[in-house]
Amino acid sequence: MSKFFRKAAGYFLQGLLFLSPIGITVFVVVWVVNWVDDLFLPILETILPFQVPGLGLLIAFSLFAVLGYLISNLISRSAITWFDGIMKRAPLVKVIYFAVKDLITVFFGKEDKMGKPVKVLVQRDPVQYRFGFQTRENLSEFGVGEEFVSVYLPFSYGVMGNQFVVKREDVEFVDSTASNMMKFIVSGGVVQKVESKKQSKISK
Repeated sequence: MSKFFRKAAGYFLQGLLFLSPIGITVFVVVWVVNWVDDLFLPILETILPFQVPGLGLLIAFSLFAVLGYLISNLISRSAITWFDGIMKRAPLVKVIYFAVKDLITVFFGKEDKMGKPVKVLVQRDPVQYRFGFQTRENLSEFGVGEEFVSVYLPFSYGVMGNQFVVKREDVEFVDSTASNMMKFIVSGGVVQKVESKKQSKISK
């Protein structure tokens, strides 16, 4: 009897491992679609006599695509810089604005806003490393010697992390893009398609 229950429990876990990612994915997609549809519902009700699931998401995607096209072709870089300058003068808004902008840029942009991808020696025996980003090389303004650099180590399955000041000799550059490194860290190392490249020791 106990053998039967052990097998049944094993099959249950296999089914759970297979169905859980599918179920959670479907739930999140449906929730996002319904949430966006609700945002556009007052407008859609005046146009259509019936409700089309996902139409709000399609409209939102189209609006963002058109907006991106207009920004890329009609708005100059100086205008964007001017707007960023205004946001920098807003005491609380600037923290939220630039944090969100940098995070989105890391995942979808072309610039490496997070700094240079590195691996940091966090334990010597046994040897352990953590992946992160070198954000500052010169910390003299804080009275920190040249042998130290600033690194940022994000958390897995989250958008937060810790900033550390570590010895330069304990940091090695990883020849990868910031977006690939960030995806790898945030996924807890589950993401497979991360470019495996050479590593170079900080020489300064």
